Amino acid sequence: MSDRKSLSRSITTNAQLLVEGRTPEIFFREMVEYLGLADRIQVRDFGSISDLTDYLKDFTQKADFIETVTSLGIIRDAEDKPASSGFDSVCHSLKTAGITPPEKIGEVEQKTIKVGVFILPDCQNEGMIETLCLDSVANEASALQCVNDYFNCLKAKSVTWPANITKAKTWAFLATKDISDPQVGRAAQTKIWHWDANAFEKLRNFLKDLAQS
Repeated sequence: MSDRKSLSRSITTNAQLLVEGRTPEIFFREMVEYLGLADRIQVRDFGSISDLTDYLKDFTQKADFIETVTSLGIIRDAEDKPASSGFDSVCHSLKTAGITPPEKIGEVEQKTIKVGVFILPDCQNEGMIETLCLDSVANEASALQCVNDYFNCLKAKSVTWPANITKAKTWAFLATKDISDPQVGRAAQTKIWHWDANAFEKLRNFLKDLAQS
């Protein structure tokens, strides 16, 4: 079911960015702020992937969407599938909602309105927002080595292995920063992630393109 709270918020910018969940919503608000685009891009949580089609149907029929929105971006995780799979899924949701989808992943294209779809971490590989965050702090080699040593130790001693090792490593890394809340969005609010890192380059360019009128 669509996130009614998110849908009820007024549309205040020409560019709208829909993201998968509350944690990415916080994360991308921080990134948009860092890029100086907060007055151009409004970030919204569309819920889970299964909610996206219904959310788009409702959202794109709002009077202020029709009157105001000139750019629409959607960001979701690839998870354990190729990025192309996530892209096809989002494009299907867009078509079902009556919005012409982009032809290329990770690019903002002019259709009836400008539309772009970005599949985390990089529009190519499997993974998620946490994958991208860990890539962005690759220069913190000592902390990351300690994190890897910790999990190698668990594995060697046959301790129960985390269901999602990428998220577990991200939480362990954040613990080295004395951050008790493991969510990457909350971490973004404390300025942990390196927004100027090469890992974020594709995403930075996507957001800048989305913001252009």
